[in-house]
Amino acid sequence: MKATIIQLNTKSADVEDNSEKIKQYINEGNAEELIIFPMLSITGINCCDYFKNPEFIEKQNSALEEITELSKQRDIILGIAEKTEDGLYNSIALLSNGKKKILCRKKDLTLQEQKYFKSGEGPADIEYHGRLMTVTLDKVKDCKTDILLNLHAENFQMDNFFKRTAKKAFPEIRVNPVCLTGSLLFDGRSYFSTKNGLKIVEAPAFEEAKICYDEDVEYKGIEEKDVNIYDETVDAITFAIRDFCKKNGFKKIVLGLSGGIDSALTAAIACRAIGSENVTGITMPSEYSSSGSVDDSVELAKNLSMECKNIPIKPLFETFVDKVQGQKYNDLAEENLQSRLRGIILMNYSNRYNALLMATGNKSEVATGYCTLYGDTCGGFCVLSDIYKTDVYKVAERINKDRIIIPTSTMTKPPSAELRPGQKDTDSLPEYDVLDKVIKLYFEENIDEEEICYMLPNKPVKQIIRTILRAEFKRKQMTSGVKLSDCSFVCDIDYPTI
Repeated sequence: MKATIIQLNTKSADVEDNSEKIKQYINEGNAEELIIFPMLSITGINCCDYFKNPEFIEKQNSALEEITELSKQRDIILGIAEKTEDGLYNSIALLSNGKKKILCRKKDLTLQEQKYFKSGEGPADIEYHGRLMTVTLDKVKDCKTDILLNLHAENFQMDNFFKRTAKKAFPEIRVNPVCLTGSLLFDGRSYFSTKNGLKIVEAPAFEEAKICYDEDVEYKGIEEKDVNIYDETVDAITFAIRDFCKKNGFKKIVLGLSGGIDSALTAAIACRAIGSENVTGITMPSEYSSSGSVDDSVELAKNLSMECKNIPIKPLFETFVDKVQGQKYNDLAEENLQSRLRGIILMNYSNRYNALLMATGNKSEVATGYCTLYGDTCGGFCVLSDIYKTDVYKVAERINKDRIIIPTSTMTKPPSAELRPGQKDTDSLPEYDVLDKVIKLYFEENIDEEEICYMLPNKPVKQIIRTILRAEFKRKQMTSGVKLSDCSFVCDIDYPTI
């Protein structure tokens, strides 16, 4: 058997673009090869309410008819949204000799998928060229077959990365897409493996690719390399920004530079993603900003070869106090006012130059609502929103592994919003190592509050949990981000706001 995997980067709901890509790959191949595409190749993954639209499904079916005609040249396997009298199924189809045959339908649906698809029968055994092939869109832990054809799409997650890439004790053709769709990031890494789970051909991560297998060729096994999960995270969020910009038509990025670790890491990733010449940072000091914050921002921009503008907000702040308030109160409202003035400057730049505004909040801040609505929450995309503050430093260390890009003082200074004299994050929040532990235990591991109090004695466990639950109204208004964990405040946490 000869087979080709196309690790496709699809765009959600763009049937025309996706189908043209598919047809181009089919026409490039050889008639004797089976060509395999990922799950929902024509529609794209995570199309949400598009799946409820009959016209959208008809559009897919029309494209599918054209692709089926090409199967007179070679066999094609791909994932489709299959419309039946019973409803819509997430299915795998075999196209051969100009005809379509459904091989299997996904059984174990996510909560999101259950809104649009019916549950199918799960993995199915078929005979293909004299071999028993098990075809699946579901996770398979064990399998007795000549070969498993697995189109189950798995998104990149820091906390289960090694489990997903572990060896399996059966031969497998693994087809995974590579794309950012909604908040889900699919990293590719498609492969062919032997009955011992040894990978013999593997596609790269975070790029569209084509890989081929020929049973008449003797392959050497691919050696497993040591992987640093924070290096993987750098690559993941770099790809996320690049794919978001490309699919939404942005060629430039703008962000606020505070001199802190979050904005520094976001800027560094943005430069990796689309080139430093296309990234602009704006530092917006107030009367409470330290000189070090501006200096660190300028040094960062120099290290990254990106543009850095300095626009002080003190004149704007004083004008607002004089013309609107009539006097200065030195209160929380004025702290938030500074953040909102910065948001106005950044959004104005974004609108004028069609630059994507990157928000810079991390998971710890998103969880607790430690941010200002319509201030530092302004933006079209937030790439750190599922990375804990304690992990932000670890990811930043990987940026600096070859040379100092993020200034050392940025890495070591105490985090501060600098909205009042001498302010530190710990004035409002517990130490981040404690905060992040509580979030993980309660929201990710579902451990009872009382048990966490026992595990972390003399720590403000109940206060932290109460703060997070009360911050839901802020989270529901925050910008989109990328899911990097099992439990993301971007898309997995959902509490009532009253």
